[in-house]
Amino acid sequence: MEYITYIFQYVIFFYTFFIVSFYILLTVFSYFNNLHNRLKYTEKEENELNNSPDVAPGISVIAPAFNEEVIIIDNVNSFLNLEYPNFEIIIINDGSKDKTLELLIDNFELIEIDYPYIQKIHCQPVRKIFRSKNPKYKRLTVLDKVNGGTKADAMNAGINMARYNYFINTDVDCILAKRSLLRVMLPTLNSKTKVIAVGGTMRMVNACEIKNGEMIRVRPPQQLIPLFQETEYLRSYLVAKWDGRFLISFLIFQEGSDFFIPIP
Repeated sequence: MEYITYIFQYVIFFYTFFIVSFYILLTVFSYFNNLHNRLKYTEKEENELNNSPDVAPGISVIAPAFNEEVIIIDNVNSFLNLEYPNFEIIIINDGSKDKTLELLIDNFELIEIDYPYIQKIHCQPVRKIFRSKNPKYKRLTVLDKVNGGTKADAMNAGINMARYNYFINTDVDCILAKRSLLRVMLPTLNSKTKVIAVGGTMRMVNACEIKNGEMIRVRPPQQLIPLFQETEYLRSYLVAKWDGRFLISFLIFQEGSDFFIPIP
């Protein structure tokens, strides 16, 4: 029995040593990779793309919403404040039972429109389509549909409505960085190989300062459990999903993260 315990202790020690060493190595590589990307795609390149509507491909930002009355207005405002020349916002009210739809209608001056909606991908029926009568919110479209039970069903409805060749799959409880569309499109346009998906980096918003849907100060959570979750996000999205330029290339489809796929 003592021999087994002795072997077990060594197995645990070497396993822990290997995992820690591996992640330290990945962290170093990830740091230099991020530094390389920051030097390659600077604010100058972002401004050039932002000022070139004839070059920038259109992007449809699609966000399903189910019973999100508490956060829906601030988060839709954050989408509308994105910096990118060609994009639209599609919010899918997936059969909410609270005041999500009513708040959208009142705050963004929405009116029901007749639109030739074509169901290219299967989803539950769309009941109404809304757009704003205020030019300030011309990028916003709201779909009211029968609840499909899954986010995928609501996303399908949004894809059916999308006007552009690229779409972003996100949630209304997520706040996108103001220049996130520019930062994901620049390497996509510059890639020598066909890009079919781009993953985003998620962080906790608990202790961050948000004003009018825009994040004005980023800081880590103050409470212990959210801080552990923030650390796990950083490990998962900045280290474990490092692109493998020096080790091995791999393709990631991360459920729930922000990414876009070209629509045929």
